[in-house]
Amino acid sequence: MPADRTLRNSITDVPGVEVAHVTVAEGDVQTGVTVVLPCPPSVRHRKFSLGAYAAGGALAWTGVEVAEDFGTFASPIVLCNATSVGAAYDALITRGHKRDPELPVDDGWPPVVVGIDDGYLNDLRRRRVKHDDVIAACDAARGDAPACGSVGVGRGLVALGYKGGVGDASAAARIGADAFVVGVLLVANGGAPRGASSVRAVSPGFVAIVATDAPLFPAELRWLGEAALRGIDAAVTIGGEEGRLALAFSVANAIDGSLTAPPGRLYEARRLGDDGLGPLFDAAARAARAALGKALGEATAVTGRKGRTVEKAPAEIVASLAFVGR
Repeated sequence: MPADRTLRNSITDVPGVEVAHVTVAEGDVQTGVTVVLPCPPSVRHRKFSLGAYAAGGALAWTGVEVAEDFGTFASPIVLCNATSVGAAYDALITRGHKRDPELPVDDGWPPVVVGIDDGYLNDLRRRRVKHDDVIAACDAARGDAPACGSVGVGRGLVALGYKGGVGDASAAARIGADAFVVGVLLVANGGAPRGASSVRAVSPGFVAIVATDAPLFPAELRWLGEAALRGIDAAVTIGGEEGRLALAFSVANAIDGSLTAPPGRLYEARRLGDDGLGPLFDAAARAARAALGKALGEATAVTGRKGRTVEKAPAEIVASLAFVGR
């Protein structure tokens, strides 16, 4: 990252990363889908390193274990409600076949989908998010700073006893002569303000998608994802049954051209080394806190399932999160 580059406080500050939301607000159905693309759709057959960190209760996801086995992925990351995971997975398969009839692992595999429990405000039985909604979200993804709050997968969420949602942010990290950026898109669901005893048990509670242009490998990316979740620990009380998940990827050291490469080809890659990780971990924590503040601070009150209404968090609650401003 150039030293003089101005950040917009968004995950899309990481070069090539794109985001889009599709929001559904229909009475008892308050839900949506959010997608994070590691690179624009015009880029073909490119693989990225990925690491995953999970804690707490059960999690609904697809593709993560396969991506960890590979150490790489090439799929959009889809965030949707828990009963739409299958539809989203199928949509990513369809998208991959349209891009390449043979669906090579370099172009959309494994399909990475994370399901979120939004059942307090959303009637999950309706399974309103469909195949075409996911395709539409992928097609709509752009590199602009996305909307935050009660949009996309954040529409039906409840966090800290108030209206939850989705937020994103970024933070810079300097390591020697190099400047890098870490971006976080955070799904805020469940939890309670630090010190409160009441926690609504949901799984997963908080999900962080972490992107960086620092050249990291899967194990280092797993640590980066954990650092992002640790960044919200000082502000949030997490219930024992709540699951938390972080998926972290790097746009550096991307693998191109493997479809036509001879067997056993080696790819050049840069590695920072353990001594350079501290500033990146700090940036991930700061960006996660900023994203949490935006998720709650930009949310709007929503009335949904069974006439339930969840109000926006008071300004003092949002301020107590000590998030980084724009």
